[in-house]
Amino acid sequence: MPDVAGHESSPRRAWKRGIIGTLGFLAAVSLGTLVIRAGARQSQGAQAPWSSTFATDDAAIPDDTALREQLQKAIDLRRREFFDRMLDARDPGELIEHATLTDAALDHRRPGSDGLFVVGDEMFGYAFRPENGWGSGGTDRTAIDYTPSLRRIHKGEAGGPDAFACFSCHSKGGPDGAGTQTQNPFMRGDGERTTGADQRNPPHLLGVGPVACLAREMSAELQAEAAGARERAKAEGHQIEQALVTKGVAFGHVTADPDGTVDYGAMEGIDRDLTIRPFGWKGHAATLREIAEESLHLHQGLLSKRIQLGVRDGTIDPRPYGKGPWWDVDEDGVSLEIDSGMLTTLVGYLAQLEVPVIRPPRDPGLLDAWAAGRTRFEEIGCAGCHVSTLELADPKLDARQPAEPDQTAFVIDVAKDGDGPKIEPKYGGYTTSYLVQLFSDLKRHDMGDALATPAPQGTIPARVFLTRPLWGLAATAPYLHDGRAPTVHDAIVLHGGEAAGARDGYLALDEPGRASIRVFLTSLSREPKLFVP
Repeated sequence: MPDVAGHESSPRRAWKRGIIGTLGFLAAVSLGTLVIRAGARQSQGAQAPWSSTFATDDAAIPDDTALREQLQKAIDLRRREFFDRMLDARDPGELIEHATLTDAALDHRRPGSDGLFVVGDEMFGYAFRPENGWGSGGTDRTAIDYTPSLRRIHKGEAGGPDAFACFSCHSKGGPDGAGTQTQNPFMRGDGERTTGADQRNPPHLLGVGPVACLAREMSAELQAEAAGARERAKAEGHQIEQALVTKGVAFGHVTADPDGTVDYGAMEGIDRDLTIRPFGWKGHAATLREIAEESLHLHQGLLSKRIQLGVRDGTIDPRPYGKGPWWDVDEDGVSLEIDSGMLTTLVGYLAQLEVPVIRPPRDPGLLDAWAAGRTRFEEIGCAGCHVSTLELADPKLDARQPAEPDQTAFVIDVAKDGDGPKIEPKYGGYTTSYLVQLFSDLKRHDMGDALATPAPQGTIPARVFLTRPLWGLAATAPYLHDGRAPTVHDAIVLHGGEAAGARDGYLALDEPGRASIRVFLTSLSREPKLFVP
């Protein structure tokens, strides 16, 4: 096993070399049951006759070279997983060292982005234990009768924990996919009853790297527009009204006065700081690092070093985390749970994940329906919020951002690094922008009373949600923020508020017209891949 993490435990090297041959044999034997993973597909109404058309078991087989590459990747992945399971069984706790990178290794970029992806994949699948800091509370975790217990209904802002690993709730449709409704956490509850809790369905994670880059660019453009209006008002001595538009998406306008003040009252779908927050169903997190840190806390009871230091310095309210001293605020007996290197490992992995694809049906009749559905999707107003394509200028993302002082950047190219397929270049030259077909405007909208959550989330009203990116939709049922919609049709019908017009346009179509839209939407899927079961 190569030392991709940059830190090998020398007493165990000989044993590890001894099992590598065994792992290779096991992986080779598994090839006898090699299969192609098929994405989930569904529609409403007359979906049964169409299911065979969207099946992937008779999909076009790649050429020999591509197939061999996919096969080798599948074998390597299974070998690593076999190795991890055997390592963890022989030396409990040793695996976590192979599932993270230290800050020292990241400073020297050892390994590169490909190695970071491998290590991050192991961390994503790592099942944390109480000795790693999983969970919270003053229970004696060394007691012989201690049993870790999940809490699907969260207790206020303290969270669950409701899972042992990230992979536990992100596997529907394939690795890093969505979650089933039975995996929904009931957030901000009382720890006992579902009543009043805010149910959330785990979304798929494909393409989050390009989304993070888009949010960064859009935020910068909006902030520059507001700053420019302020400077113009001061220089010209009169009021300036500035439209806020980025990548073709309008966010209302601001009004700047000659004294340098800015009125943000006419903004739409964004906070006053003009920062796009593309993560979370309501759009509350701005960066991958922020949403990863929050998720580790809420779903696994793991606290980052940044949170602990913030509690120590008085810059972070300790109440959501516990009542203990700053070095063990959650009172689980573990002082270092998630350091900055572990967060960077996870962010670097997520940023390099594949992006979803559009897979039109192969049947000629359904292909006509698909084309008609794509047109109707635009005509009835769905694309007003679910914007099909946003253009990304800079695909470089620093996995350590926001970095600590004196840290070197660890830059990921979300258009090239990691797992494919990737976002497509707009032009064929060396310098090009990239087309991100996510079907979202990354803006918040009022969705009406029917979808309203039990309470606001921070400053975000109960009726307001981020436009959910539709790419990968076919493999993510059930739908909506709480998974209440079993089909695409049900999800559309539940739209209200600002989306009521598009919903009514859909319902006004005859059944073939509505079906064509569903055919189109179920083509928003993920690329089938080989794996060794």
